[in-house]
Amino acid sequence: MTAARDDAMSRLPPRGTVFTRAPRPPEEVLRAYDGLAAASVHEAMGQRNLLRGVRPLAPGTRAVGRAVTALDLSGSNLTLHAMLEVAGPGDVLVWTSQHGPVDSAVWGANVSESAAARGLAGAVIEGHARDIADIERVGFPLWALGVTPAATGKTRAGWGNVPVVCCGAYVRPGDLIVADGDGVAVVPLEDAARVADAAAARDLREATTLTPRVRAGESLFAVRDWAGNFPADGGRFVDAEWDHRENGA
Repeated sequence: MTAARDDAMSRLPPRGTVFTRAPRPPEEVLRAYDGLAAASVHEAMGQRNLLRGVRPLAPGTRAVGRAVTALDLSGSNLTLHAMLEVAGPGDVLVWTSQHGPVDSAVWGANVSESAAARGLAGAVIEGHARDIADIERVGFPLWALGVTPAATGKTRAGWGNVPVVCCGAYVRPGDLIVADGDGVAVVPLEDAARVADAAAARDLREATTLTPRVRAGESLFAVRDWAGNFPADGGRFVDAEWDHRENGA
């Protein structure tokens, strides 16, 4: 994703530019994602568009909402704070730096308190957080690379509400973020309605055809017809025990 990140950086406006507006998915499209898991959405997109490496720091949380983006220079999270002036109820803040993942903490308890008070749906950061006990207490939905006490400076302005490459995925302002305990998926705004329908149809198929058969004792190997893939790739069942004398220890 280095090439994609470099390409996105090459098309940026002057440093310090923060756009205060972003497209918004229709409310009926947002409602269509109620109950849809990030895994189902990822599958419905052909197993694409995952923000990889991040995990939820407030257990049991979930977030679905419009992406608003913050792109900072390495060593600073000043634009993250600027975007909290712009983001509103239901938004998911997506943060990264111009060089990608950072080892320092760009999020803490006070930021969680502020984001929660402003009604944000959640945040995804390609960096670390600190004050983990307070973050869990506040319960604001946050996905991060991990936890560290290392601080981050606030002296350099980056860009707000511009396309970014975060955790290996291309995210534009207005795209849809779906995040839960499994991870985070980004849905391009123009595909959001179609992907919701496909994910819901997938869930319905599993609930009505797969799950009952598995609960009745059939194996996924048989139900999914992976039994066809196994021999096609040289797999075979041998009705015997391993013989170490013949095959070696």
